[in-house]
Amino acid sequence: MAPPTANISSSELDALTSIHSMLTAFKSFDSNSDGLITINELKAIIESLGLCSAGAAVGDKEAAEMMKQGDTNGDGLLSAEEFLALMAAEFELGELAELLQAVFPAIAGAGEEEVRGEELYEVLSCMGSAISMDDCMDIIASMDGDGDGAVSIDDLKMVVEALSNA
Repeated sequence: MAPPTANISSSELDALTSIHSMLTAFKSFDSNSDGLITINELKAIIESLGLCSAGAAVGDKEAAEMMKQGDTNGDGLLSAEEFLALMAAEFELGELAELLQAVFPAIAGAGEEEVRGEELYEVLSCMGSAISMDDCMDIIASMDGDGDGAVSIDDLKMVVEALSNA
């Protein structure tokens, strides 16, 4: 199946940037780097991302409700995938989500540790998509937290899984 021919909108790129920022926040608040966060860490993430009213702290009740919604395996913790799926549900990525889901297996199968816009473009072109090089560069730039022109395969995988589960 060929990926959709996408006209990537700035709102889709902004949403992708936000989702990647949430992944970065998750990683920074995962104090023991086990890939799981507690309810207290969740509260801190929500506050750091500004997802609560200005100046307001996230209450235990709100955090507990979010934990309940996101904790799909019932272990009382949120994995990065569960957290991103919970957060991604708030965004509308439309064709961009479909595009990333369609292309990820081919990108991951290449065995590289990161992907650049040029590589994304090459894979999509081979799959029959008419997406532009500029759009591919913008997609990668929207998730490029350190400005090196690439996104790690692991981060891309978590974003794609979140979009699949949202």
